[in-house]
Amino acid sequence: MILLLIHLQQDCEPMIDVIIRNKIAETANIVSFELAAKNGENLPEFETGSHIDVVIDGDITRQYSLINHSQSNQFYKIAVLKDPDSRGGSLALHDKIKIGDIVSISEPRNLFPLDVSSNKVLLFAGGIGITPIMSMAIQLDALSIDFELHYHTKSQEQTAFYQQLLNSSFASKVYFHFSDKLKQDLKQLIGEFQQGMNLYTCGPSGYMEHVFACAKANLWQDEHLHKENFKAEPLVSDGTDKPFKIILTRSGLEIDVATDQTALEAIEDAGVEIDMSCEMGVCGTCVTAVTGGIPDHRDAFLTAQEKAKNNQFTPCCSRALSDSLTLDL
Repeated sequence: MILLLIHLQQDCEPMIDVIIRNKIAETANIVSFELAAKNGENLPEFETGSHIDVVIDGDITRQYSLINHSQSNQFYKIAVLKDPDSRGGSLALHDKIKIGDIVSISEPRNLFPLDVSSNKVLLFAGGIGITPIMSMAIQLDALSIDFELHYHTKSQEQTAFYQQLLNSSFASKVYFHFSDKLKQDLKQLIGEFQQGMNLYTCGPSGYMEHVFACAKANLWQDEHLHKENFKAEPLVSDGTDKPFKIILTRSGLEIDVATDQTALEAIEDAGVEIDMSCEMGVCGTCVTAVTGGIPDHRDAFLTAQEKAKNNQFTPCCSRALSDSLTLDL
């Protein structure tokens, strides 16, 4: 059987071959990497909050936030937590990738933009979530915008970039919180919302949910609360998943999705290629327009307001509440 691939979305983004020019142990389980273009040319400029896809071992793709620094056009810097529940990405970077190795990366994308029109910004980082949050602090300081950075880790020894932050020009605005539990009253730290304020957080999902809950208890509105998911919580089926049908309007196909199959797998098996990356509902690469039916949203990318509209969904992890979904593919 000949499989015809139908390209309905934008062409695959060009990848950049980079060389690992430095690998630094920031803590016992966090390593930073410096990535320079293999051809010696400057790398594309990026905005604060941007991330890149990193292709590891040829078939594993993971997303990592870029860290701002003064030579960011000459090399990119990322930090990687060695996750005991890793599906292969972080373990490979920690244990296999060494200085001088070549890996492929995407051009930067920004799904976590910083509003530089803010009067004041509150930054909350949990663990490895410091990577985009520290970049925001660097830019806010350069623009003389008032901010506070609250950094929660278990101990000083497990705090990545501790000395860099301690010696930074904005050290007086950085607050370290060391504890296995959130003993601090985050509601008091956040305070009541005032016009022109924004809050940004990155870290484990439970941490970010707690930050948001405390902010909302202080009457903060959703449009002033921003988070970035760097890891999807594992989806555990409750055994009630049902098969459903996908109707692709542009390609004229009707596709059955089995209970043990993702919509993305079914679509690709039918010969329709969709841009995808994390396959966990975090990055948003595969978001697809829905023109009929009701999605069962299971991603960590779309906001609650976006999910309520039911006009797009992530086929890598989401399913359908209705018997069928009609997609603009």
